[in-house]
Amino acid sequence: MGKRDFILDTMQELLKEEKGAACSVSDIAKRAGIAKGGLYYYFKSKEEVFDALVERTYENVIEKCKSSIADAALTPLQKLEMIYKTYRGTLIAASLDEYLHQPQNAHIHQKSLAVILNSLSPIIAGVIREGNEEGIFHCSYPEEISEFLMSIFCFLLDPGIFRWSNEQMLTKLQVLASIIETQLGIQAGSLAFFYASSPANAGKASPVRR
Repeated sequence: MGKRDFILDTMQELLKEEKGAACSVSDIAKRAGIAKGGLYYYFKSKEEVFDALVERTYENVIEKCKSSIADAALTPLQKLEMIYKTYRGTLIAASLDEYLHQPQNAHIHQKSLAVILNSLSPIIAGVIREGNEEGIFHCSYPEEISEFLMSIFCFLLDPGIFRWSNEQMLTKLQVLASIIETQLGIQAGSLAFFYASSPANAGKASPVRR
């Protein structure tokens, strides 16, 4: 492990101990066992350390999503399901997530959401274009639909921004699935994996009818 990653791991430890908000560059350096000047070689401020930690965390999420569709045997629809389940199932450390949603860190949170949207949208668009080529999907705007989809997940369905009830979340996921199914030109219920595991579903939810 390089020293830069070690510093980021140290910052993550301080966040878990709920000391991240109050810690200084000196505190981070002391915990990491390096000189303050050594930390400044990699980062100019505590904010830069935290920003880099967020970037590394979301890069890992993106890489997991990419890896989830590496199997050439997967159909485009299966790839969409794998991306969705990987993205929704990848947990961000609670301490980091809580710190991100603090008002004073809004700019970092916004930046992290933009990174996710700009990184995953092209991957999803590529899967949609693949489906178009195979005659499975019939979508005229792969890039725009992918951006719309990720915007919903990054913002509207972010539990740190909106506190939806289980029933509200289920309804939103059903409607979202219906919209995307229409845009892809596929049968209703094809994207049922969007809401199948919702706590309010209990395996009984029906797709939104068009």
